[in-house]
Amino acid sequence: MERHAERPDILPGRPYRAFRDSRAGENRGLLQVLLAEWRLGLRMAGKIVDSEPLPPGEVPQIARPLENQAMKSGMNKLGVLVAMAGLALGATAQVTTPPAQKPEGWPKETPIKAHDTKHETITADEAVRRGMINPNPANAPAQAPQAQPVPAAEPNLTKEQMHTNYDQWERDGSGHVVKLDRPLQWAAIERNKTITPATRKKIDAFIEQRRAKVEQAVFENMDKVRELDSGILETFSMSQRENLKKVLENTKPFQSLGAFASELKKADLFTANNVQQHQIIVDDYRRLMLDDMKRDSAASGSPAANTDLVSRAMFLTMADEARQVYYWMLADSVNDAAGRVTQIGVSAEVAPKVTEFFTQAKNSKDESERIAKMREAVALLTPEQTRALIEPVVKQSTASAAQAQPAQGTTSDASKAGDR
Repeated sequence: MERHAERPDILPGRPYRAFRDSRAGENRGLLQVLLAEWRLGLRMAGKIVDSEPLPPGEVPQIARPLENQAMKSGMNKLGVLVAMAGLALGATAQVTTPPAQKPEGWPKETPIKAHDTKHETITADEAVRRGMINPNPANAPAQAPQAQPVPAAEPNLTKEQMHTNYDQWERDGSGHVVKLDRPLQWAAIERNKTITPATRKKIDAFIEQRRAKVEQAVFENMDKVRELDSGILETFSMSQRENLKKVLENTKPFQSLGAFASELKKADLFTANNVQQHQIIVDDYRRLMLDDMKRDSAASGSPAANTDLVSRAMFLTMADEARQVYYWMLADSVNDAAGRVTQIGVSAEVAPKVTEFFTQAKNSKDESERIAKMREAVALLTPEQTRALIEPVVKQSTASAAQAQPAQGTTSDASKAGDR
């Protein structure tokens, strides 16, 4: 085994590792031959002395100190050879592989001519004929929806302000709060100053739709409406549990219609201020009506319990929507009611009296009197006969409501800024 003295003035021998590039095999073999010849020459000249394995702690010796310079010169020659070999490898790696030759008989490539672009001006009719313009605008792609304006912040009104921020309920000559000719919830809309005219028009259309729904509910629950109109609400007493049970059963079918103000809120026609103001107007009317009931009860000499009066005021205003729509349905049936007595199945015993009431109602010029006469007539009929009497009215209202149904996707003015 060859060893060199580890001295700072002698370059140590460096191991040379083979290049891994498969394309440099010849250069690698040439380098190995040159290294072997160089080392053999050094040995023959006596510049490198082969020795046996040395004991631990001893270092190999070079033959003569003067030969160290020759050793350096040999190492320099070795560096030159290695550099030349590296250049040869780099040159080999940078050689570009020539393109493959096409076989004989291969077809020649035909160059593609440049396309000449022609510009011409045509009319709209010609563009339609060529299919470049869609003549039917209905099939045109829909435009992106415009951004809705952000609603303006509503003013925060106190309850004291809201109790005076509407047209107050009037009183009649006897000092009683005026009797309504429409449901309380609907009448409160007319007095609500927080509703703009634009939104009020949409609410009127909403009420027409709701009236059709109430008419359908009345038609399907005629027996319960007739029971509510029999005087049970005006004489209600909490001490009579049977009456309470009847009132709750008879008003239950109409609860599915939803609270009036809540339905307006769902339809985006009521803001938070509208709802609060609406409820205050309704509650004020109930309070005034309760005050009248207390005064009349005390004047009768047999005052009713306060709980009974409060319950009557609550149930009367809760069921007034179904009852008032029922009255309108009777009034709308007055024109041909007398001629349909036999058709709706009225018995011969009561037919003359029913016909008389129907005729008086038709000849009446006052709406309240007309409704009163119709109520007297249907009191002699069964719920099924009353249903047959008003059926044409229900069909007509349902058809009208279907035609007036607003298109889907429309928004109300209540969502616009400043519409409060």
